Amino acid sequence: MVKSMFAGVAGLRAHQSKMDVIGNNIANVNTWGFKAANMSFKDAMYQTTSAGSGGSTEDGGYGAVNGNQVGYGVTTGSISYDFSTGGVSPSNSGLDCMIEGTGFFLVGPMINGGTISLDSEEAVKSSGLYLSRVGKFKVDPNGYLVDDSGNYVYGFKNSDLSGNKSFDTSALSPLKIPTNGDMANVSGKTSNNALEAARKALEDARVAYQNASLGLADARKISIAAKDKYQLEYDNNKIADKLKIRNDAKEASEKAYAAWNSETDPVKAKTLKEEYETALKAYEDADADLLVAQSALRKSPTGTGYTAEQLKTAIKAYRDANDAIQGIPETDANYENLKKTLDDAKDNLKEIQTALAKVDPDSIEGKRDAAVLAENAAVAKEKSAKKDQIDAEASYANAQKSNSKTQEKGAVDPDSLAKFDSYKILEDGSVQGTTLDSVSVIIGKIALGGVTNTGGLEKDSGYYYTVGASAGNVSVYEGGGTQGRIRGNALEMAKVDLATEMTDMITTQRGFQANSKIITVTDQMLEELVNMKR
Repeated sequence: MVKSMFAGVAGLRAHQSKMDVIGNNIANVNTWGFKAANMSFKDAMYQTTSAGSGGSTEDGGYGAVNGNQVGYGVTTGSISYDFSTGGVSPSNSGLDCMIEGTGFFLVGPMINGGTISLDSEEAVKSSGLYLSRVGKFKVDPNGYLVDDSGNYVYGFKNSDLSGNKSFDTSALSPLKIPTNGDMANVSGKTSNNALEAARKALEDARVAYQNASLGLADARKISIAAKDKYQLEYDNNKIADKLKIRNDAKEASEKAYAAWNSETDPVKAKTLKEEYETALKAYEDADADLLVAQSALRKSPTGTGYTAEQLKTAIKAYRDANDAIQGIPETDANYENLKKTLDDAKDNLKEIQTALAKVDPDSIEGKRDAAVLAENAAVAKEKSAKKDQIDAEASYANAQKSNSKTQEKGAVDPDSLAKFDSYKILEDGSVQGTTLDSVSVIIGKIALGGVTNTGGLEKDSGYYYTVGASAGNVSVYEGGGTQGRIRGNALEMAKVDLATEMTDMITTQRGFQANSKIITVTDQMLEELVNMKR
C-alpha cells in the first residue's frame, strides 16, 4: 500500500511541475519573442513482482505466464518549446525588428576585440554568444547597436559606405555606426560625384542650347525662303484679287437672296429671284477661279490634277442638270434619269473641288506650311534648351556650395560618432542610417543564426538561449535566406495560446486532485490496518 502513496506523491510533483510550466507561459503572455513550453509525462519506474515464463509443450509442462509489475508513479517526460513565428506587433522605432522564419539574432558581450572568425563550424557555439528572437535594438553612447539588455548585436561589417555594400561575411562583429570622418568620406565622394554630374549636365545643356540656336537659325532661313516663294506665286496668280472678287460676289449673292426672300410681290419676287440666280452664278464662277488659282500653289510640281477647264465643265454640267430637273414632278417618267444625272454631276463637281483644295506636302504651300511648323518647333526647342541651361547653371552653383560645405564639415571632429536622424532595417538585415543632411548609408548587416535542433537550446535569463549539447552547431546566415527575412518596425509577440493554457490548467488541476486523493485513500487504508489490533 505504501507504493500507491509514493505513486501519488510522484503524481503531485509531476503535476505541480506542469502547473509551473503553464504558469510561466501565462506570465509571459506579453513578453516579446517568448516561446511557450509544453510538458509531457512518462512512467517513473516499475517493480517486478513475478517474472513471466515462455511455457512448455512437453509432457508435464505448463503454458506461458505473463510477468507482473507494479509502477511507482510518474515523472517529467520532456519540456519542449514552440519555435514557430509569433504575431507581428508594429513599432514606431526604426531599429525594432523581428524574424519571419526560424533564425535567431546573435547577441552577446564584446568578444575577441570585436571579431569572431567563422572559419570553423563551432565558432559561434564556442564563442559564448546568445541566441535571441527579440529585435528590440538601440544605439548606445559608444555607437554600437545593442539590445535593451546591453548585449551587442553581431553581424557583418560594411567596408564600403558609399553605396556598393561590401559585407565581410567571414567574421562576425558588433555593428557600429560610422564616425564623422567616415561620413565625410562618403559625403565627400557623393558630393564630388554630384558636382561632376552637375558640371557634365551644364556642359550638355550648353551644347544643346547652342545646337538648338543653330537649328532655329537654319529653320528660319528655310521658312523665310518658303514664305517668299509662296508669296511670289501668290502674287503671280493674283490670288488676292481673286479672293476679293469671290468675297464681293458672295456678299452680293447673299444680299440678292435676302431681297428675294423678303419680297411679297410675286412680280417683283420673280425679278429678284432671277437677279439672285445671276449673282449666285457669279459667286460660283469667282469661287472656281480662286480655287484654280490656289491649286497652282497646292499641287505637287510632279503630280497631275484637274484643270480649270475641267472644273468649269463640271460646274456647267451641274447647273444644266439642276435646271433640267426644276419643275419636273417625281411622278414623271423621266424624273429618275434627270435625278441620277444631277447626282452624278454633283459628285463629279465635289470630287474636282476636293482635289483642287488638297495641299500636297511637296507643293509650294505644303513646303511653306512645313517650314513654318519646323520653325515653330525650333523656337520651342530653343526656348526649352535655354531654360535647361539656366537650370543646369543653378544646379552647378548649388553643387559647388554643397561640396564646399561638405569639405568644411569633414575637417571638424572626424573621430566623433556621426549623427543620424533615423534608422531603417531592411529585409536582408541591412541597417540603413540617414543623417541630418539626408545622406543614407548602410551601416552593416544583422546576422542570423540557425541550429539543427531548436529543442536542444537552453533558456537563459531574459529572452536569451544558449546552445545545448544536443542543439548542434550554429550556422550563420544573411537575412532574407533560409533562416527567414527580417521585418523592420515590428516586434515578435509571445507565442502563447491562452485558450490552450487554460485548458491545460484545468486538466492539470484535476490530475493533481486525483493524485492527492490516492494519498488520502491510502492513508485511510493504513489506518484501517492499524485499527485491526484493537
